Amino acid sequence: MSGSLLVTFDTLALVVAIVISSLAAFRAFSSRRVLAGPLYRSRALWTGTVALVAVGFEALTITVDYVTPSSTSSGTYPLAGSWQFYALAIIAGAGSAVVFAWVDRNIGVALELDFLHRDAAGWVKLRLPAGVGLVAGAVGAQIFLVEWQYLASMTVLAILAVYMAAALAISGSRVKDETVKGYLKWMGFSVLSLVLFLVTTSISPYLNFPLAIFAYFLYRLSTSLLKTAPLSAVRETISGSS
Repeated sequence: MSGSLLVTFDTLALVVAIVISSLAAFRAFSSRRVLAGPLYRSRALWTGTVALVAVGFEALTITVDYVTPSSTSSGTYPLAGSWQFYALAIIAGAGSAVVFAWVDRNIGVALELDFLHRDAAGWVKLRLPAGVGLVAGAVGAQIFLVEWQYLASMTVLAILAVYMAAALAISGSRVKDETVKGYLKWMGFSVLSLVLFLVTTSISPYLNFPLAIFAYFLYRLSTSLLKTAPLSAVRETISGSS
C-alpha cells in the first residue's frame, strides 16, 4: 500500500473511530439520567469519560497524519519539539491514567460484589506499579524516537494491557450482578483491542484502525447498561460507588 493511500485509509479509520466514540459518549452520559442507583450511573460516567478521551486522541492523531514527520527506523512521527509532539505525549499520559483509573475502579467494584472479596490476578498488590508503568509507557512511546526505546515502551504497554484484561475477566467471572458482569466482559474486549492497536502502530504509525474497534466496544459498553441495568427503582448496591 502506497504512503498516500495508507494515510487516507488511516484517516478514514480514525474518522469512523471519532464518530463511534462520540456516539458512545453521548449514549453513556444520557443514560445516567435514567439508570437506577450509583453503581450503574458511575459505570456510565466512566464510559463517557473514556470515550471523550478517545475522541481527543483520535482527532489529534489525524492532525499528526498530515504534519511534516520526523523519520526514524520505527516509522514517521511528529517533529521533536513541535506542538503535536508534546500534545501527543500529554494526551497519551492523561489518557492512559484515565484508562487505568477506569479499570481499577471497576475491578474494585467487582471485588466488593464478590461475596468472598477475592483478589483478581494479584491486582490489589500490583495495581500501583501497573498504573505507574502504564502512564510511563504511554508517554515513553510518544517521546522516544530511538527504535529500541520505542519498542520497549510498546512492549510494556502490551503486557500491562493483557494483565488488565485478565484481571477484568477473572473479577467479572465472580460477580453475580448480570449488568456488571456484562459490563466487565465488554471492558475486557476493549482493553484487548488496545493490545492490537499497540501491535499495529508498532508496525506503522498509520495503522490506527484498532481505535475504531476500541470505539465499538465503548459503544457496546454504553448500550449494555441500558439493556440490563434497572431503570426505575433505586438500587444502592454500592453506595456512592465511583
